[in-house]
Amino acid sequence: MFAITTRLFASKVAAPRAAAVASAQKFPTGMKISPYAMYIKENFKNDANVKNTELMKDLSVKWKDMTTNEKNKYSELSQKHNQKKINDFLKLSIEEQSKLVNEAQEKKAEKAARRQAKERREKRKEEGRPTVPPSAYALFIKEKLSGGGVDVKDKMKEAVAEWKTLSDAQKKKFTDEAQKLKDAYQVTIEKWEAEKKEKASK
Repeated sequence: MFAITTRLFASKVAAPRAAAVASAQKFPTGMKISPYAMYIKENFKNDANVKNTELMKDLSVKWKDMTTNEKNKYSELSQKHNQKKINDFLKLSIEEQSKLVNEAQEKKAEKAARRQAKERREKRKEEGRPTVPPSAYALFIKEKLSGGGVDVKDKMKEAVAEWKTLSDAQKKKFTDEAQKLKDAYQVTIEKWEAEKKEKASK
């Protein structure tokens, strides 16, 4: 009797501990998916005649009009998806888990950086600010990616690797061109800023 009671007590204590470990576990960003995201995943279909933003807007409106019972389907799909992802993740070694978490964090940071860069470009465009000229590296990559043929991703990898092997003499063509563009930009931006300051003072 004492042994049975002890086992029951141990199982009751272990269950909350396991739940606590799972809740405290750090998972990769973006691994889990919400019911709404599952709904989008299941219903989004590319249409060459309609912009993706319009398709997303239409799906968003339909989602808001759905009843709770209709949304439950996607809640269940979301839960099953997330549980499978969690189970698969927990089967990995600590090293593999850490690697996935770090990679997810890096991707999140890169995505945020791209979003901020896009916002800055849009703001400059609205202001009519002159476009910042490309660097020597950017000019080299642009030249290498021009034309058709090989897959763009493959060409990009080859170009990045090739740039690293070039000597200063081999890069000179691009560094000289970049400097010319930078000098021209400096004149243009100073003129633009002076005109902007003059307008603001009126």
